[in-house]
Amino acid sequence: MDLFDKSNKLQDWHKLDNTGKIYPLINSDRQTSLFRLTAVLSEQVDPLKVKKSLIDIMPRFPYFQVVLKPGFFWHYFEKTKSLPSVQGDKHYPCSRHDRLWATHPIHIYINNNKLAVEFSHALTDGYGGTVFLQTLLTRYFDDETAEGTFNLNHPASKEEWEDSFTTHYNPSVPPSKTGKKAYHLPYEIVPPGIYYSTTGILPLKEILAKAKKDGGSLTEWLTAKYIEVIAEIIQDFHWKPAPIVINVPVNLRPLYSSKTLRNFFVTLTPMLDVRVGYFSFPKILAHVKNFMNLQVDRNYISQQFKRNVNLERSIFIRLIPLFLKKMIFPFFYSHLGERQYSGGFSNLGKFSLPEKSSKRVKEIHILVPPSLGTLIKAGCISYGDQLFITFGSLTENKEVERRFFTKLRKEGLDVRIDVNY
Repeated sequence: MDLFDKSNKLQDWHKLDNTGKIYPLINSDRQTSLFRLTAVLSEQVDPLKVKKSLIDIMPRFPYFQVVLKPGFFWHYFEKTKSLPSVQGDKHYPCSRHDRLWATHPIHIYINNNKLAVEFSHALTDGYGGTVFLQTLLTRYFDDETAEGTFNLNHPASKEEWEDSFTTHYNPSVPPSKTGKKAYHLPYEIVPPGIYYSTTGILPLKEILAKAKKDGGSLTEWLTAKYIEVIAEIIQDFHWKPAPIVINVPVNLRPLYSSKTLRNFFVTLTPMLDVRVGYFSFPKILAHVKNFMNLQVDRNYISQQFKRNVNLERSIFIRLIPLFLKKMIFPFFYSHLGERQYSGGFSNLGKFSLPEKSSKRVKEIHILVPPSLGTLIKAGCISYGDQLFITFGSLTENKEVERRFFTKLRKEGLDVRIDVNY
C-alpha cells in the first residue's frame, strides 16, 4: 500500500521499505537499530521552542509522523497524531529498547546546548535524518529555507516516500553473492543499555588535502586508516588473522536521481586479506580506492537490489508469520550479514544550514547504530570548516579508537576528542 492514494491524500498506513523491514525483526536490548544526529548550539536549547518547531514542520513530513505496528507477516507504519517526544538526555545514546522506542521511530533529546534526534533505521537512513534535522533547526531559528532543508510551504510528494529499491529493481540481473566470514575483534561486550561514543573533531580542509595528496577520497582515506588500525592490532597481539572487511554504506540517490527519504543505500565491502601478509598504508589505500571505483556502479549495485528484493519477495519468507520471523531473522542477520564485516564506516557528507542558523550551531555529530557483530563502528559528517568522526562501541576496550586518532595526529592533523564515558 502506498503512502498516498491516487488523489495524493495521505493513507492511514503503509509498508516499510525493503531495507527497513529487516530492522524491527533484529532489534534487541543491545542492537537497537537506532542512529543519532546531534546539533551542538552556541546557547541553551529551549524545549518549548523545539516542540513548537516540531508542530510547524511535521505536516511537511507526514510519513515520519507514524508509529510502528505488527502485522501478521510484516511490520507496518500507521499514521498518528502524536509528535516525536522531546525529553532530557538521561540515557546512553541509541540504547533505548522499551515499548516507547519500539513503537515510535523518532525521539528528540535535549542536554544543555545539545539537541539530539534519534531515528529508527526502520523509518529512514542518514540522508533522511539530516534533511529532518536541517529543517528542524532552520525552523527553530526562524531562518530562511536553504539547500537540503524542506520548504514548509511545499506539500510532501510521492517521490519522497517511494521505496526506491523496488522502483529501480532489475529482475534480469543475477543477485550478488553472500560474503565469507570476516575478522572480528575478540573484545567483551558491555551490558545492555550502554553504548560508548568517541568523537574526533578536526579541520576539514587539512584532512581533505591530506587524502587528496595520498590519492584518495575522504571516505577511502579514512576507511584505509580503519583497516590499517585493525591489521596492526591483529599483528601486535599475535591474533589469528582473517580477512578485514569494512561495511561502507553508499547513498544511492545521486546514482538513481531518487528523492526518497526512506532507506536507500547499499553497503560496499572493501577487504584486505592479512593472511597473505601485512600491507603499508599506501597499498591499503590503493586497494580500497580500486575496490570502491569498481563497485560504485549501477550494474554491480543492481545485483544487491536483486538479492535484497528477492529475499522480501520470496514466497517462503512472505508466508512465515511475524512471530516466527522475529525468531529466525536475528540468526540470519548475524550469520549472513554481520559475520561478513570487521567494522563499519559511514560518511554522511556535508551538513548545511542557512546563514542565520549556521552562526548559532557550532557542531554536528553522527552516531551510527550499535552492532553486536562488529562491536565498533564509525561515522563522520562535515559541518562548516570541521569534520566530526564518531566511533560507537559496545565494548570497554578503546584500542581501535585510540590508535585511529593517534594516527591522524601523527599525520599532522589537529584532533580534539570528545567522549561520553
